[in-house]
Amino acid sequence: MRKLTYASIASICMLPALFWSQDSSAVPAFARKYGTSCFTCHSGFPNRNAFGEAFKNNGYRWPGGEEEDHTKQEQVKMGADGWKKTFPESPWPSDIPGFAPFALYLTGPLLSYSDQVKNNAHTTTTPQTLNWGSSIDARILFGGTVGEHLGVVGAIEGISAGTTTTNLRAVWAFAPGYNFSFGNSGFSAFRGLSTPISAYTNVLPSMGVGPEFNYVVGKEGGLNVIVGATSASDAPNGSSLSYSINGAEPNERVTATSTKNLTNANKIGDIGYVRLKYKFFGAGLLSGAGGTYGNEYVGLDNSLAIGASAIRARSAKPFSYGGGAETVVYGADIAGNYGSFTGGFAYSKDGDLALNNYAVDAGYYVYPWLLPRVIFISRGVTGGKANPTIATSVTAYPGANIFVKATYTAFVKNLSPTSTTGENNANTFSLSTGFAF
Repeated sequence: MRKLTYASIASICMLPALFWSQDSSAVPAFARKYGTSCFTCHSGFPNRNAFGEAFKNNGYRWPGGEEEDHTKQEQVKMGADGWKKTFPESPWPSDIPGFAPFALYLTGPLLSYSDQVKNNAHTTTTPQTLNWGSSIDARILFGGTVGEHLGVVGAIEGISAGTTTTNLRAVWAFAPGYNFSFGNSGFSAFRGLSTPISAYTNVLPSMGVGPEFNYVVGKEGGLNVIVGATSASDAPNGSSLSYSINGAEPNERVTATSTKNLTNANKIGDIGYVRLKYKFFGAGLLSGAGGTYGNEYVGLDNSLAIGASAIRARSAKPFSYGGGAETVVYGADIAGNYGSFTGGFAYSKDGDLALNNYAVDAGYYVYPWLLPRVIFISRGVTGGKANPTIATSVTAYPGANIFVKATYTAFVKNLSPTSTTGENNANTFSLSTGFAF
């Protein structure tokens, strides 16, 4: 059977990009800076709303040039303003946050259930399980601004697992709507673009460090263009790579593994990508205002947006399993809000193996603190097969920085098309919680 190539792994793993550690994550340090609720930028964290998207597009500053008017915790001056006149004979003046720009995020399952797993002989290989929650996961979030143009956001992860890693992206906003950033892909502007919960074109595998240019314009609706490049992985050259694609919500991570060696991992230009998004109406992508808000309590603007993405992956030598030295994954998506309803659809295709992937998402805010949601995802695999899943969830937000979520995930096809032992998929249920402060 033909094995998967590097690009097909990326294509298979097309999933919503809403895992908390991505660019859409809520950082309470910003709430402290501006003296405002997390709901200002998020429709219940980590779902970013229209204002939160504009906040990001302004280099993590208050949109509309109103940064100083809304800042409640003053920055510490690092030099006098007069130094600007004597530069370069003096350092250029700057400032740093006048408070510790850190926050703690705790999350974990309260209850988990898994169906029994059977094989073709209808014998049980894994019994039904029902367990109390496992260990609590702790992460340190940080975010702030330095000087007039630099914004920084990131997270220290893997603390409870003992495998601490740091995701960070520094954004230089050299003019309104013109941002240049550098850092890990985890906080790339490419991810989490649709508002608030329907960003499906996250077809990238785990990436290394790289630069990104982000252009945004729009007082009502608007245009967003993103171009970037990055290394394929932090793994050394020639090693086997494991690609992790972030799931739809906290604690829902899907991992695909390839045993193929990338011959130029950690090299400049392993992955290049471009992303276009056009918002027809609604709040401005740069201004955060101007549109009609259908549900003002969670910042949902009545809007419609379309997007398209292309990702090129290349290797110094031909791919090990039937692929060339270069391939492209491309996709398109549409997302919108109306009143308390939010939803979207996305499609992507791998140019090497022609694998088709699509997803549909729909959510409705019964109250500003109560969100039922349904996600259907079908990811193509070799042989023209697919392994579609449907996940239904209900998330409650007792506070702006607290969530409790129940999720049931079912496989539409009982037997996994990739199974070599004839074992069926296990439907699961989980009850999880999290809070940040």
